[in-house]
Amino acid sequence: MRRWAPLALGALMVPASVTAFGFSVYGEELETALSSSPPPPAAPAGPVPIADFVAPLRMEPAAPQVMPAAVAQQAVRELFTSHSVKGITFAPGTASLVGRGEAVQRELASVLRNATGSVTLVAHAWNGETASHRCDVLAMERAGLVRQYLAEQGVDSVITTRVIVDPAWGPPSDFGPQIEVLVS
Repeated sequence: MRRWAPLALGALMVPASVTAFGFSVYGEELETALSSSPPPPAAPAGPVPIADFVAPLRMEPAAPQVMPAAVAQQAVRELFTSHSVKGITFAPGTASLVGRGEAVQRELASVLRNATGSVTLVAHAWNGETASHRCDVLAMERAGLVRQYLAEQGVDSVITTRVIVDPAWGPPSDFGPQIEVLVS
């Protein structure tokens, strides 16, 4: 008898397919009868009245804080000091950034982006740095690259350049030729 008990019990139970059919046919009546909360209100037919429409708020970006020239110059000095450099450094004989040059250039753009006044890039080259002895051309190329980068990063100050050919190679602590930045 124990062997037949599960079979007999299974025959008495309602198959799942019949139960699913019953719920799909009578689902609305069951939901209403079993629900303890009132049914949700029906959506209004037709267009939504304009009086019910709330326009989204448009947020204007915050105006950038303008940085006076003297404050910007101090920020540039602090930037160079924090990287232990005198300016944006380049590999000798090239217009390629070296050492902390790339990081300094990137941070410089963020400092100068909101600065008022004009920016002067003082490009240094060492005498004998190029085979043609046209170090002024190399220094001007370096200044042009930094100027272009700053403009691309949104620095809209007037940017002028000045070239200085240093008569002697700098000490090893100079990390190579550099571009100093003056804000006035």
